[in-house]
Amino acid sequence: MIRETSLLPSVAAFQVTRLIRNRQDDLTKSIRLLNSLAHKLKASRMAAGALNLASPEVKIHLDSAESSDPIDVEQKEMRETNSLVEEFMLLANISVAKKIQETFPQTAVLRYGYFV
Repeated sequence: MIRETSLLPSVAAFQVTRLIRNRQDDLTKSIRLLNSLAHKLKASRMAAGALNLASPEVKIHLDSAESSDPIDVEQKEMRETNSLVEEFMLLANISVAKKIQETFPQTAVLRYGYFV
């Protein structure tokens, strides 16, 4: 049984990936630009010594709710769109960390280096 909550993000990611590859309108060009920036952000983070702690996400399919016997294990596919969103989420976190450090330098407990 496919749950709606897992199906919708997968369908959306697939559609965005297809959009990036096949269209030439302004929105698509903007998404390609964001994707290019995400690649540069990641390269910069990695060059500065960031760790890549990502591990493949797995989903375990169970026989039934009563027995809970595993019948299959599936690895979730990491799409380019996932990386795009991830890089901009990291950038947002870094921006907030910098602002906290600037505003509360005596009390902020932050460690950062590559985005100074």
